Amino acid sequence: MKTDKQLFLIFQAQPNWLFELMGSPSPGKCQLRPLAVKALERTADGLVVPANPHQKLSVIEFQCQADPEIYLRVIEEMTAAQRAFGMRDVQGIIFFAKAALDPQTAPWTQVVQTCVLDEAVLALERRNPDHPLVAVFKPLLETNQEILETQAVTYYRAINRSKLKSKTKATLLDVFVSWLEQRLPTKGRKEIEIMLIGELPSLEETQSGKDLIQLGEKRGEKRGEKRGELRGLDKAIVILLEAKHGRISKSLRGKIERLSPQQAEQLLTQWQTWETLQNVKDWLDQSGQ
Repeated sequence: MKTDKQLFLIFQAQPNWLFELMGSPSPGKCQLRPLAVKALERTADGLVVPANPHQKLSVIEFQCQADPEIYLRVIEEMTAAQRAFGMRDVQGIIFFAKAALDPQTAPWTQVVQTCVLDEAVLALERRNPDHPLVAVFKPLLETNQEILETQAVTYYRAINRSKLKSKTKATLLDVFVSWLEQRLPTKGRKEIEIMLIGELPSLEETQSGKDLIQLGEKRGEKRGEKRGELRGLDKAIVILLEAKHGRISKSLRGKIERLSPQQAEQLLTQWQTWETLQNVKDWLDQSGQ
C-alpha cells in the first residue's frame, strides 16, 4: 500500500500528533515541512519546525520498507538541518510501520529515536478510542476485512464529526478513503460508495467522493434521464437501491425524484435500515410521497 505520502499529509495537518504517538511533550505550535538536503541530493520525509526557537527541530522519516541504512540517512539529515537553521538543537525520529523493519544500527540507536506506528496507534486507541487518528489508521491496522467493511462508515464519521478544522478533516478523510480503496482492491467504486453512503454529503468534499458522484451522474446520463433528472442525492439513493435490490420500479423511482433535498439527505442517513424495498416504501409513505 502507498503510505509515505499519506503519512506526510496526516502529520502536516496535525504535526503535534507525532509527539503524541511518541509519548513525548508537545513542542507547541509547529509545522511539518519537506527538508531538501542539497548536499546529499535527496529530500527527507519531513522536518518539524516549532514556532518557539528554543524548541528542537525534529527530522522525521517514515519507514515502511526495509532499509539497512535508514539510521545513517537520518544522522546525515540531522546534520544538514542543524546547519541550515544556525546550529539549532535537532533530534531525529524514525517512524517504522512495523517493528521488524528496524535494523537497530549501533551506535545510532542511542542518538535517533524510534516509534513503531502500528503499536503506537493501538496504544493511542487504548488511551483514547475516539481519537480521529485511530479512525484514519483503521484501513491499515484492522486485520479483519469483514469488520473493516462493516465499520468503515463509523470510522469515517469519527473523523468527520471530530472537532478538527474543516481543512484538516478534509485531508484526513481523503487519506482514509484512499487507504480504504487500497485495502479493498476487489471492491468497486459502487461498493465503496455503499460503505460510506451514510456520510455522502461530507464525502462529496473529498476527491474520492467527487469521483463517486461523477460515476452516479454518468450512470444517470446513460439511462437517458431527461425530464425530472435526478439530483446528486437522489441519484445516490437510486444507485444504492439498485445495487442492493436490483432494478426498482418507475413508481418508486418517481417518489424518490419528488423528494426535497432535505428529505433525500434524511433518507440517505438511514441507508443501513434498507433491508427490504418495503422499508424504503414505508419511509416514503410517511414522508408524504
